[in-house]
Amino acid sequence: MIYVNAMKYIAAAGRTAGKPTLERMRLLCHYLDNPQRRLKFIHVAGTNGKGSVTTMLSRILTDAGYCCGRYISPYVLDFRERICVDGEMISHADLAECTTQVASAVLQMQSDIAAARAGECVSAPIPPAMLSGAVPDTPVQFELITAVAFLYFKRRYCDIVVLECGLGGRFDATNVIDPPLCAVLTGIGLDHTELLGDTVEQIATEKCGIIKRGCLEVISAPQLPGAQRTITDTCARTNCRLTQPNCADLQIERHTLHGLHILYRGQPYILSLCADYQAINAVTVLETVGALNRAGLIVPDTVVRKSLASTEFPARFEVLSLLPAVIVDGAHNRAGMEALCASMLPLRGRIGGELHLIVGMLRDKDPLDALAALEILFAGEDPFSLGKIYVLTPDSPRAMPAEELALLLRRLPALADADICIPSSPISAAREAIRSLKEDDALLCFGSLYLAAEQRISLRAALNGE
Repeated sequence: MIYVNAMKYIAAAGRTAGKPTLERMRLLCHYLDNPQRRLKFIHVAGTNGKGSVTTMLSRILTDAGYCCGRYISPYVLDFRERICVDGEMISHADLAECTTQVASAVLQMQSDIAAARAGECVSAPIPPAMLSGAVPDTPVQFELITAVAFLYFKRRYCDIVVLECGLGGRFDATNVIDPPLCAVLTGIGLDHTELLGDTVEQIATEKCGIIKRGCLEVISAPQLPGAQRTITDTCARTNCRLTQPNCADLQIERHTLHGLHILYRGQPYILSLCADYQAINAVTVLETVGALNRAGLIVPDTVVRKSLASTEFPARFEVLSLLPAVIVDGAHNRAGMEALCASMLPLRGRIGGELHLIVGMLRDKDPLDALAALEILFAGEDPFSLGKIYVLTPDSPRAMPAEELALLLRRLPALADADICIPSSPISAAREAIRSLKEDDALLCFGSLYLAAEQRISLRAALNGE
């Protein structure tokens, strides 16, 4: 199988397959000789901040001299971003070879299941639900990708893997691993309510599925009360030590478009990821590094400081230009939007002109609730001066059409009289927006990682006059 065919094989798989279960993923790993059991993990779950925490941790561990795997989702520019070792994406050849091995295991698994249903004896531990057909025997996309990642990380002899959950935690395909060295929970809020539950407590219960008896330490970002109770109770039940950052010990000393200067427990750190919300992610990372040191993975503080000051992560409050200011962020739910808007507020005194917006959202993210966070930017004391709003339809089957999104934006009091346009294409939006910016204006693009991935390329091209 070559790379192109490997991508087609993965894309042909479904996204979901009935009731959530780990049985199919466990069985698939059995046919691959359980590569995940030969690896050590830091398992990361949460609603917002997972990708940033995963990226910061993996950068720190690589810089500290460990062979470190990183697994994230979704990707921004290249599918292979999802599977990296020491900051380098999996090669086309390795992805093709690992996918070929996974595809072969899937065929053997399905063949054995068919044989077992016919009354033949097979050696594999096939779950009754898969024999009966209650659990389909065809893996979904995320299971295939996760299996490829496990194989690759084993092939590269990774010392440690920072493993980000795709969705939830309890039934996420990544959760077939044995108890990790550390389980990390970023901020938990309402997202994917149709799958995880419609209260913070229910969602936290799903995320806490990654906490297993035998995990050396659980590190949690500060949480909403309902999520906090769930995490505390889960750690007590599984006899896992819980560590959390102390927000009273955190100060943001300086916020610029070049970086974020913070003070934590009296120690100064500079973050290259410059949104205010990255301060909480960073101190969660610092507490995780402390847990790793207690577990025997020594990470010098000098390495931590250097790594935090040089970590790059596209589409997370990514500054593409300073004059005029052009910022791209993948915020798409209420918590993410509130964090994004909070990060914009300190810039009010440095942006003397208008703040223009490029927006595109998915239907299943409760767009109106998320967009309501914008009120803080354009209402109240010393608001931003609202410029033009460019509304787009993200490249996703779950996208909200631009026409519907424009109507939602007008339902917000602060945006009721906004100058809203629907460009003919994303490239047209970028070109028109950049062309109209004055030096003291700013442009903020947000609403979906799909949109951010697409627009950061178009905006860079427009900034370069292409």
